[in-house]
Amino acid sequence: MNTDPRDSLVPDATGAEFGAPEPLEPDPIEPAPPTARVADEPAPRRRMQRAWGRSAAGLVVSGAAVLAVVAGALAPWPTLAGSAASLEVEPAPSEAVLACEGPVLALGRDVTAATSIGIAAPAAVTAGRASGGEPSAQGLAQPDVAGEEAPSRVVQAPEGRTLEPIAAGSSASVDEEDIAGFAASACRPPQLESWIVGGETSVGEADILLISNPGATSATVQLTVYGATDPVVPPGFEALPIPAGTQRAIPLAGIAGGEAAPVVRVTATGAPVRAALQSSLVRTLDPVGLDRQGAVTADARQRFPGVVVTEAGNEAEGASTALVRVMSRGAASAVITAIPAGETEAAVEPVSVALEPDRPVAVDLGELPEGRYEVTVAGDGPLVSAVWQTTGFGPGTDFAWQTPSPELTAATLVAVPAGPGARLHVSSDEGATVVVTDRSGAARELAVPAGSSGSLPLDDGEVYTVDPGGSPVHAAVGYAGGAALAFIPVWPDPASPAPVTVYP
Repeated sequence: MNTDPRDSLVPDATGAEFGAPEPLEPDPIEPAPPTARVADEPAPRRRMQRAWGRSAAGLVVSGAAVLAVVAGALAPWPTLAGSAASLEVEPAPSEAVLACEGPVLALGRDVTAATSIGIAAPAAVTAGRASGGEPSAQGLAQPDVAGEEAPSRVVQAPEGRTLEPIAAGSSASVDEEDIAGFAASACRPPQLESWIVGGETSVGEADILLISNPGATSATVQLTVYGATDPVVPPGFEALPIPAGTQRAIPLAGIAGGEAAPVVRVTATGAPVRAALQSSLVRTLDPVGLDRQGAVTADARQRFPGVVVTEAGNEAEGASTALVRVMSRGAASAVITAIPAGETEAAVEPVSVALEPDRPVAVDLGELPEGRYEVTVAGDGPLVSAVWQTTGFGPGTDFAWQTPSPELTAATLVAVPAGPGARLHVSSDEGATVVVTDRSGAARELAVPAGSSGSLPLDDGEVYTVDPGGSPVHAAVGYAGGAALAFIPVWPDPASPAPVTVYP
């Protein structure tokens, strides 16, 4: 019998030709009825097309599966975001300690010792607690100074987990042949790093750097002077010991001689210290001012509410009545503005200053009309600054180095030492109502418009609670009257420890 060779291409009914396993016990299979073939299409071609169709379908399915996997990988997957367990706790307060500079010092009164330091006048201290009464005061040793009057520290111990707020400040008036003027300053807690922006070493200047260690542990201090050249650590001041309970007095000319606009960095190890600067000036044999300024901290924006410009100062032809000393700690430039008290627009065009790292510069604020101003120094990075101002340039005048006022949002206690014309100056970007309460409980309100500043009179020798009600403000106590000029920036309450975040 003749057979069609194409029939050999027809697979066996068991599928063995495709590699399928044979059943162990195959059941009889009824032969399927013959399928009609299309007359014009050979059977093998149809089978090959079906095979290719199955292959193509497989490729499509595989491709779809690959695309699904890729799409799933690229699509955002759900995440389980968790944060570490944490707890914000308020640490138990420790003893509050404030250091006061002590009596006014005079440099070089002993003609046989040009760098000798004596006492020119005592200082009066005003101190108080929030509940009334005064905290305890203890004297500090002063080995560099001849005389009985001494600086002091003001101490408040906690009761359980409560530390009552305290405040203290000192002031003094002097009218001697070699030193005259008024000085007022706040007693401040010690710090590990301090910046003194002020003072001079030219003829007639008699400036003294004061470094106090009011604690019970000895400190070691390094002084770094910044000026017209690279920063330098003066010989002998790489590791200056400051024993516990001691204040050292160092003539500024001995560490920054020749610098017209020095800045001094005080860094302490072992224990924090309080740094301050006493400045006095004699011009053509006449004493023309006295000041005491505290240390500043670096910030990109520094505020000075209450800066004073007097008519007598403006009458001095060619002389500057208000200067800003500024040094970059990372800023490439700064803009200085002066806005009159109660106003929102600058009195003169803002001054733009290009800065070099660690190079102090002095900037004249120009001819400002007589009055009070808020001066702002804003940089594109951290800087340190202070504002020098004066009531005139002849006998019977005074000057002051005003340091920046940090931001204040919560109630703080402020001591107002004795002095003429004491006023509280407050500035606010957002606007604020500040409540000022004396120790008798009598309260007054000062409404400060947004972007402006205001002031109210204070009784000297009093201690006040200044409460901005949560609104950020900057404040300073200013004195101006007769030949007196001085400023005390208001700082947050040192008795309130900052909360600490604990991660168990």
